[in-house]
Amino acid sequence: MMKAWKALATAAALMICSAQAALAQASIEEARWLAGRWVGEGLGGQIEEAWSEPAGGQMVGYFRLVREGRPAFYEIMLLEETEAGLRMRVKHFNPDFVGWEEKDAWATFEPVRSGPNELVFRSLSFRLEGEALIGAIRIRYGENDVRDEVLRYRRAPL
Repeated sequence: MMKAWKALATAAALMICSAQAALAQASIEEARWLAGRWVGEGLGGQIEEAWSEPAGGQMVGYFRLVREGRPAFYEIMLLEETEAGLRMRVKHFNPDFVGWEEKDAWATFEPVRSGPNELVFRSLSFRLEGEALIGAIRIRYGENDVRDEVLRYRRAPL
């Protein structure tokens, strides 16, 4: 009986270690499908996002939300390789380009998993479905108001 438990514990540990190793070996090349310009709807307006091709273990992107014909906010984004996997860092800006975060601070989305058509972070994910890009983000609007928002994009020319 004790040998069976040890074998089970060893197998579970190996599965966890192999999953962590796979995540840690994630390459920015796995996110190449995200490169380009995307437009769509979400967050109560029109959304636009664009990503560079991978270079030097990173991809750089921007996001813009437009409501009623006026910019609501912008984001500058960095997708980067880390020992833990692909991580995303984001800086937010008002329409007048005043930053939300302090000079040396940013919103960080830690890696959960990545695959051929999927990037999953804590509180954020992107999934390619045919020609559509589906984003999902968990946003805290207040003390007791946390919502999952869906962003629906389609490829667009630059």
